[in-house]
Amino acid sequence: MRIRKAIQLTIVVVVIVVAILVLRWYLPGRVPSPASDVTFTIALDRDQRIGAAYNIGGVPVTLLIDEEGIVRGRIVGAFRSQEDLIRWLEDVTSSQGASPLPGVAPVIGHAAPDFTLATLDGQSVTLSQLRGQWVLLNFWTTWCRYCVRQIPYLQAAFEERGDEIEFIGISWGESEAKVRQYIEG
Repeated sequence: MRIRKAIQLTIVVVVIVVAILVLRWYLPGRVPSPASDVTFTIALDRDQRIGAAYNIGGVPVTLLIDEEGIVRGRIVGAFRSQEDLIRWLEDVTSSQGASPLPGVAPVIGHAAPDFTLATLDGQSVTLSQLRGQWVLLNFWTTWCRYCVRQIPYLQAAFEERGDEIEFIGISWGESEAKVRQYIEG
């Protein structure tokens, strides 16, 4: 009887381990390890004031702002791959303009709300001071699995397009300590 229970328990454990390994292998965008390799700017929107100005109701949300401070693209949800992110950047930066989306603030084709936020490196970033270059804003949190999943894609895109586009990850509603702990591992 004990041998039979031991065999059953062993089978259950093996099935669970195999299921975990298979799911980790096949699910796209597995959750990466801490983002210690992030080199783009991380800004802190602790009180969610900037998120409110950009109508952020949940994360992740990514916006692309052109050289004149005009919102040209908005994606709600996570990018599924680095290629998806790069393709979106290429599509938006190569278009001559996008139609405004009714009911979505800020409206595509209109000026992005200005802001100044503290950054993890002890500096600050002001959107209006970045005029003359494209700016990618990515609103995220450390507890959002999809946000965390796309950080390596953002880093790779930054490495590829960082000379053309200023990347700013905006931590939405979290303390500096929490964000620093995540980024530094």
